[in-house]
Amino acid sequence: MRVRDLTAEDLVGYRTMTSGAFGGSFDPSSPEVAKGFAAGETALGIDASTLPGGEDGVIAAGARIRHDQVVLGGGLARCGGVSGLAVHPAHRGDGLFGELLTAIIARCQAETMPLSMLYPSNPSIYRRYGYQVVSRVESLIVPLVDLQRLRPVPGRRLVAVTERTMPRLRELYHSLSEGENALLRREPPLFPAGLPPLPWSALLLEDADGEAHGYVSWSRRGGEEVGIEVHELFGRTRADRQALLHSLGSWSTVTASIRLRLRSDDPVLDLLPGGGARPDPSPVPLVMMRVIDTAATLQARRAPQHLDGAVRLIVEDDTVPAGTCRAAGRFLVSAHEGTVTALEETEGAAPEAGAAAVPGGSPAAALGTARLDIHAASLLLVGGRSLADARRLGLHAEADAPTEAFVDALLAGPRPSVLDAF
Repeated sequence: MRVRDLTAEDLVGYRTMTSGAFGGSFDPSSPEVAKGFAAGETALGIDASTLPGGEDGVIAAGARIRHDQVVLGGGLARCGGVSGLAVHPAHRGDGLFGELLTAIIARCQAETMPLSMLYPSNPSIYRRYGYQVVSRVESLIVPLVDLQRLRPVPGRRLVAVTERTMPRLRELYHSLSEGENALLRREPPLFPAGLPPLPWSALLLEDADGEAHGYVSWSRRGGEEVGIEVHELFGRTRADRQALLHSLGSWSTVTASIRLRLRSDDPVLDLLPGGGARPDPSPVPLVMMRVIDTAATLQARRAPQHLDGAVRLIVEDDTVPAGTCRAAGRFLVSAHEGTVTALEETEGAAPEAGAAAVPGGSPAAALGTARLDIHAASLLLVGGRSLADARRLGLHAEADAPTEAFVDALLAGPRPSVLDAF
């Protein structure tokens, strides 16, 4: 394989190639240009010199893999975030995209990242390699006159977020997001330990004893129509979210509306008064994910305490060569006292071989079987969807009724949300 790790010496070539692909200027002589790839990332690429007619010193294709973590059903899973994947115009149509993306999937497996995530500009080309759309990042335009109708909440006060209070906001985010699916953990080195750069601002919501109950973050933009970009609004309770929305109404003296970024099925939606909110007309970013290691993905999450039983799960993946990753296979999946166990079952093994993994020692041969293609697995294993949802999308997801009920219960939870920053 011609794919190799990129080093600091390759940064200028890579940045030159990606700036041409995605737009924007790049001046390698600028003192602000980084001297190497960011900490917490793996950069991969293909040298043009390895290709017919290719020039030395040119990166023909390259990408970066972020070493992220995402929350998953009460647990945490490592996730390879694919960014900056581009192919030089001189080498498009030569199969480099597929070669590079297959190498990315293999590297995620090698570096024990059971999931991979990306924001696609063209979902269909990533779908060929097993990625599946699992979420979209939506925003609403909300008139501030509507928010002014919300009543203030007694017993709450607002505190400016500073370098000193930013650790409290991060801790609160971790607490409030732990029951979600797919939200990024947002820890260094990929996320700065201090404040995000200006014009970012935020407020913490406290009670009289100084305990944090929520926060709202935003950036002030130009313009009088939509002058505030609200990045996110989190609160412990409905009243806390109301207090934060009420605080945003104070911006009505300088702008007419806010752009409010939302999680999937965001509880904030249940508090918006009036009917003035409208969808943001900007393009809606899609989020695609792919299972890299089925057993590790399942075992990263917590099972509902009441769920006790086991099934056989078969995942089929013909989108990458066998051995690229550990998504495909036969797995004995059990849930007991909140713990998920997933053991790979060897093809042709005796029916009793997996009996020890089953609560109560039930024979493996007696288990119900769920069969998923890689797209259904990538949709379902990040939570919040049912096998019926997968079938509505035309994905292969089959099981008998008791097995389907077990898998749906195991993977239940809110639909995945991916918000890239505070």
